[in-house]
Amino acid sequence: MAWDVAVELQHQGHEVSVLAAQASYTSSAGVSSAADKSFKVKRVRELVGGRFMRWSCFWMQTLFALSSRRWDRCLLLTDPPFLPFAAWLTCFFRTSRQRVYWWTMDIYPEALVAAGMLPSGGFFNRCLRQLNELGLRKMGGVVALGPRQLQRLQTYRQWPSLPFFFKVVPPWDFRPLPKVELSANRVLDRLGCQGKKVALYTGNLGEGHLFDPFVAAASWFHQRGRTDWQFVFVVRGSGRYRLEAETSGLPNFQVCDYFPESETAALLWSATVHLVTMKPGWEGVIVPSKLYGALQTNAPVLFLGPLTADTATEIQRMGRGIALPPTASSEDVARALDKLTDPASLCEPHLNKEAPRQVAEFITQ
Repeated sequence: MAWDVAVELQHQGHEVSVLAAQASYTSSAGVSSAADKSFKVKRVRELVGGRFMRWSCFWMQTLFALSSRRWDRCLLLTDPPFLPFAAWLTCFFRTSRQRVYWWTMDIYPEALVAAGMLPSGGFFNRCLRQLNELGLRKMGGVVALGPRQLQRLQTYRQWPSLPFFFKVVPPWDFRPLPKVELSANRVLDRLGCQGKKVALYTGNLGEGHLFDPFVAAASWFHQRGRTDWQFVFVVRGSGRYRLEAETSGLPNFQVCDYFPESETAALLWSATVHLVTMKPGWEGVIVPSKLYGALQTNAPVLFLGPLTADTATEIQRMGRGIALPPTASSEDVARALDKLTDPASLCEPHLNKEAPRQVAEFITQ
């Protein structure tokens, strides 16, 4: 998404520089053609150590870049967290024409509270929220991923009551994903899923994602001798090892590592139904991006999580699948999967091609 916005800004005639970490899920080569990349991408130097050490290194280099370079607009993302504090620190040396914007991919410290790492009313949570409060005081605007996330942000005391301070732009995924017919899909062959219906989960399986109801549904199918469904989780993240342990005895459940980027299209087009999950308490804190790759295929989506989450409302608004609460039973999940195999549930891809332009115009207004 950041790549797409950088390309859009470049096409509008702006000079663009990007400061990024060394680590990446994939290269950007498959997102846009090399001919589009006339903007500069600088990789920060990283220290050996844990996550906090890497975050600290990024924070310091961000502050140095903002204080030593010529710039008019700065768009901060939320990994590492608490970068909005840089908006407050830089106010002491930046000019009146320079503005800082915050693009809230996820929200901290709310994520730490949702994960149970900090009590909501605790001292450290209040201190960390204060960092965001200071940043909001000197922010030019905020790009939120959905209405529920916006509601979370508006609980901050320093949130300006100005309609032009924020822009809600749902996530997107414009990677080229040409259709791969099932009969020619090598991913299905490798997984041994030809002729089966595939319930596919791809991406991060972290603190904000649940999977127990899907494991229960797979067990429900297995106990009834139904072999038509295969659950495939292509994941990394903190939940992967527990998932592997809990599904080791289920023949209709596979847990795999990430596939090469060149096989992304075949992987996503192998799904009969795409799976997306969210734990209670994470609504508005995260907005799972895996939904937007699934929207490029014609397979419906089954969401399991809070029904007030932006992901649930997006699926229902577009008519792209079913949203179930986190308390759904194994039979509820099984029935939803069977219902989604009805041809009437197949939909045309829905892509908001104007999204990068909307973000670019908001931060350059």
